[in-house]
Amino acid sequence: MASLGTVTNSYMDSHGLHETELVQETPIAISINDVNYAVIMVTDVDVEAFVTGFAFSEGLINQASEILDIEFRSIEACDPLSSPHHILANLVLTNRALQRSRSIMRQRRGASGCGLCGIEAVEQAFPKLTPYHPIPTLSDEKWLSVKATFSEHQVIGQASGAIHGAMLLDKSGKIVAFAEDIGRHNALDKLIGKAMIAQHALKDCHILMSSRCSTELIMKATRTQVASLAHLASPSHLAVQQAKQLGLHLIHLPRHAPPRHFN
Repeated sequence: MASLGTVTNSYMDSHGLHETELVQETPIAISINDVNYAVIMVTDVDVEAFVTGFAFSEGLINQASEILDIEFRSIEACDPLSSPHHILANLVLTNRALQRSRSIMRQRRGASGCGLCGIEAVEQAFPKLTPYHPIPTLSDEKWLSVKATFSEHQVIGQASGAIHGAMLLDKSGKIVAFAEDIGRHNALDKLIGKAMIAQHALKDCHILMSSRCSTELIMKATRTQVASLAHLASPSHLAVQQAKQLGLHLIHLPRHAPPRHFN
């Protein structure tokens, strides 16, 4: 039986016909005050949280109140190859946020013309972030305790697998929110959006993710000013370099080894 975020599919093997749950992957076309901005592939649960967190991570908004409205439209599939089921999400921003977003949208158009092959495009892909001095990270005992409960919160993951999870912890290590998505960046954006909508301050909180840590996740986490970003998979070298420069506590929680702190 399908659950939220999954679809029941049939398959054949040597024992006959079976059913299994597969995670949903849905295009969402985001526009800003009716101007096209981006198309992202998401698992269509917690979509409002995703759009809010994505807007924050992109620098379009600084707080949820700068979004006056999100106009959603669900478009049914015409053809799974050329026009699958998709979602339209139009963000109506305050005047101040709209002025800010117009500058970002101009940069995005400039970068998209040549991908990341030019110096200007690379600089746009790696915006200047201000180093900060967060509170100490959690103890190893606390990280291992949280890690042991992580899979219990993966509702979609338990049904289908093949999905990333992101967990928000407060300053003391208490679980505040959890998000899942087929994309690791989306999972983090959903988590950020959930906190913003609930008006839960992210500064000096801690985040645990199931995926490896890439540079984009470092930038998203740094923008929120969380104290720690921990992962169940190892980080990239560049992610470690960036975390050290910015002051973010970066931790890898291996399956059968003590936590590794890249500070």
